[in-house]
Amino acid sequence: MLRYLETECCADRRGTPRAASAILESMAKTQTGPLADEALRSLAFDRVAGEYDETRGLPPGVDAQVADLFARAGGLRSDSRVLEIGIGTGRIALALSRRVGTVFGVDLSRPMLARLEGKRSGERVRAVRADATRLPYRDASFDAAVAVHVFHLIPDWRRALREVTRALRPGAPLLHGWTGVPAADLLRVFEPRGLENRGVREGERERFLAESGWRRVGEPERLEFVKRIRPAEVVEMVERRTFSRLWELPDESIAALAERLRDELANRFGDLDAEVDLAAEARVERWLPPT
Repeated sequence: MLRYLETECCADRRGTPRAASAILESMAKTQTGPLADEALRSLAFDRVAGEYDETRGLPPGVDAQVADLFARAGGLRSDSRVLEIGIGTGRIALALSRRVGTVFGVDLSRPMLARLEGKRSGERVRAVRADATRLPYRDASFDAAVAVHVFHLIPDWRRALREVTRALRPGAPLLHGWTGVPAADLLRVFEPRGLENRGVREGERERFLAESGWRRVGEPERLEFVKRIRPAEVVEMVERRTFSRLWELPDESIAALAERLRDELANRFGDLDAEVDLAAEARVERWLPPT
């Protein structure tokens, strides 16, 4: 069973973990109106939970270095309470939890959360199924919030930012990060024009927080690393629709994209089954909410 929130959940409600779980499941099942519709439109990663770590995971040891980036960027301590929206399989949270007090997290996908629980071995990570646009936490609960590769999945990302602001203690930062996914970067060059995210658009990543009144503090924390892949894997990921931007493309578009990508990668790398090392970068920025 996932470790659901207890006293921290659902505004001022208190109760047992079982009660907290029931409340949150009720929110997902029974709420009607715009918020419920928004939760349905936000992308859940049920369909790729089984291969998520394989296709987006960090090389051995790099997860700890990325956790250090977040800890430095946020000035986090061993007693810090951290919130991650889109916690997923714990790719960031598990390593980060060893550097802070507790990492709390929300995600829409039950299978992703089940993967997280299967990987957890004593780490102080408390995950719950909930939507980032209606966080089940009291005001001013956290010393920092973490968001990695998530705002492009949330149509009403402005509401999510307001919820993050509400849940943060005064002066606490949002640590906005992204980690290199070379396969996705290769694919992006060849995917059809006009393909857009549901939330923050591809060209807005560098500016959407500033345009929303948030203020970046200091310089980004960066880490360069190498990811080893087989180019053929990228084609296979397209055929399986591994990346969310491909989920709604028709079969004929997927087939055409896979064929074009196969030809281009063969020209670039030669043998598609031979492993190659690709440069990648992790980056974390510290942002303070509007005042």
